[in-house]
Amino acid sequence: MLLLLLICENIIGDDRLIEVAQSFDYQWNGIALTKTNRMFASFPRSTGDITISVGEILFNNSLIEYPGGDWNTFNPTTSFENPEKRFVNVNAVLTDSNDNLWVVDSGMVGNKTFLNGSKLVKINLNRNQVERIYLTSSLNVPLGFALNDVRIGSQHAFLTESGIGSIVVIDLESGKVRRVLDQHSSTKFADPTVIRMEGRVVADEKGQPKRMPNNNLELTPDEKILYYKPSFSYNWFQISTRDLLNESLNESELGEKVSSSWKTMPTGGTTMDDKGFIYLMDLERQSIWQQNIVDGSWKLIVHDERIIWGDASDISLDGYLYIPMSQNNRIPSFNNGTNQVIKPFTIYKIKINSAGSFTYLNILIFLTTYFNKFFI
Repeated sequence: MLLLLLICENIIGDDRLIEVAQSFDYQWNGIALTKTNRMFASFPRSTGDITISVGEILFNNSLIEYPGGDWNTFNPTTSFENPEKRFVNVNAVLTDSNDNLWVVDSGMVGNKTFLNGSKLVKINLNRNQVERIYLTSSLNVPLGFALNDVRIGSQHAFLTESGIGSIVVIDLESGKVRRVLDQHSSTKFADPTVIRMEGRVVADEKGQPKRMPNNNLELTPDEKILYYKPSFSYNWFQISTRDLLNESLNESELGEKVSSSWKTMPTGGTTMDDKGFIYLMDLERQSIWQQNIVDGSWKLIVHDERIIWGDASDISLDGYLYIPMSQNNRIPSFNNGTNQVIKPFTIYKIKINSAGSFTYLNILIFLTTYFNKFFI
């Protein structure tokens, strides 16, 4: 046991993990990079009402509200009119191959869902203007519905919904919105999983182990397969996009098209590169892994004590993985009602080609985490 701890301790504080930016006031949970080296971050309302929702990170580490105007002025207690044209509670940002910025707005603050607040927003980065708004109000969803993350295809957007658990599909041309697999077990949190981070159980404000439905997702480069999983799940689920887009299939028939895919681990965020490798932000082991979707194998990129709930990441043109540290496990709703956030929030980057096999090291990290569950 002591040997395992000493070996793992030697790789804490890896100098390949480079600090990129800090946020002294607001929590961030996602990052999006452009081909012209612009960097954007999403800021949820998990730690309070005041946030900028979407911000551009400049080279001098300053933050500016984006796109500005009324979009960044929503306040759930003092200024909450026109939620369809303002950011209510942003949960993700993503750039596409045409350098558009896509913003996922859950529309929910606490337990309150704002009418017309739930939406996907497309921003033209050349003009720095909102180009289109895709509202989900036509779904007439029940209380608790909350958009989470998005992947953009050539004709459709695919989103996870983590409030109740489902997948949302948006036709980017017509604007038609569909919600599917809302009754399927793959989009729920069914496993009796108890997650530990920093020696504590990740628990809700009532002290119960945190439960999170469908969250992470990835779309293969050829747009044929969608992978998705609850954050605390130990495996991916997959379904072909052809089946997802087939409106002649009823919910039961569509559910039969879902299959359990590769084994994984509880993850804060994931991202996929253009070669089809998925990068996993491992919650319990404060690590980042590369997963091969051809055979499901993993390679360790880095294990470092500074990785505290690595969240939705992105990959730069020069081959760096950028990871925002959201510290979600330290906020009250994930930490038994107690706020233990340590500011500033940070973003790090690491060169992707630094991944290696490290077979024995992988085993040691897993065994150490296993023993810590019982002895910490």
